[in-house]
Amino acid sequence: MPRTQTNKIEVKLNFASMIRGLYGRVARNVNVDPSYVSRVARGERRSDRIQASLERELKKLMASANGNHNGAGRKRLVAHSK
Repeated sequence: MPRTQTNKIEVKLNFASMIRGLYGRVARNVNVDPSYVSRVARGERRSDRIQASLERELKKLMASANGNHNGAGRKRLVAHSK
């Protein structure tokens, strides 16, 4: 397998590992059980504190996965004045 394909697979596996621990990290941050975080994420329960923590963690994951990611699936465009 070419080196670039190997690198892409490693990045995908690493990202999957980071996602896997998301609810646990959020649960530790807000002192609740991971199952409660899961229920909030699925919309079965409501908690502004957990939702905010989930958003922060997801933004961290997006930034580490894609360098300069703005959360909308595209790189941020910056207007330059002349």
